[in-house]
Amino acid sequence: MATEIKGIDVSKHQTAGRVNFSALKNLGYEFCMMRAGYGMYDCQKDRAFESHYKAAVNAGINVGAYHYSYATSVKEAERESECFLGWIKGKQLRYPVAFDIEDRSQKYLSNRLRTDIALAWMSKVEAAGYYTMIYSSASWLGSKLDMSRLKHFDVWCAAYVDKDKISRYYKGNFGMWQYSSSGKLSGVYPNRLDLDFAFKDYAKIICRAGLNRG
Repeated sequence: MATEIKGIDVSKHQTAGRVNFSALKNLGYEFCMMRAGYGMYDCQKDRAFESHYKAAVNAGINVGAYHYSYATSVKEAERESECFLGWIKGKQLRYPVAFDIEDRSQKYLSNRLRTDIALAWMSKVEAAGYYTMIYSSASWLGSKLDMSRLKHFDVWCAAYVDKDKISRYYKGNFGMWQYSSSGKLSGVYPNRLDLDFAFKDYAKIICRAGLNRG
């Protein structure tokens, strides 16, 4: 993990139009993962997604997208994937698309079912031509999913501890790391931001593979 590419992630919780992506670029940040939506209905598209997307692309920031899941069955996960693919259609995504599994509604499912849900969503989205990964906390990755069944996919790990302490919760590899949920970047946004590192040059990988063309 020699490469450390700086990025942020955003959703409607960062007010549309308030994030200064040009200032972000000037600070050396290269990517932004954006929530496209959540759940399995078209009306659950993130209301800030379009605004964030346009502003980031115009500023030269590489964009990825993620979906917050409430699915408690494989069928619901498949419906969520269809919504997500509709929301990102036509978008220029130079970073991965991610399945975010961490909701309370999924906490008391079995590890097998949670893993089935993740596989259902990610397999559908990958088959549509996208570089697909899973996002969750280190504790969920380490205890609530069968990561041996998900080894085909990259991991975006959330852990607000020193990197050398992540293995206390999750011992696997990860291509991205959300290391803070309370970052402050002067001139970018007045309130806190989620901060990330990417350990792979995803923009180059995705471009070379001809993926994420919507």
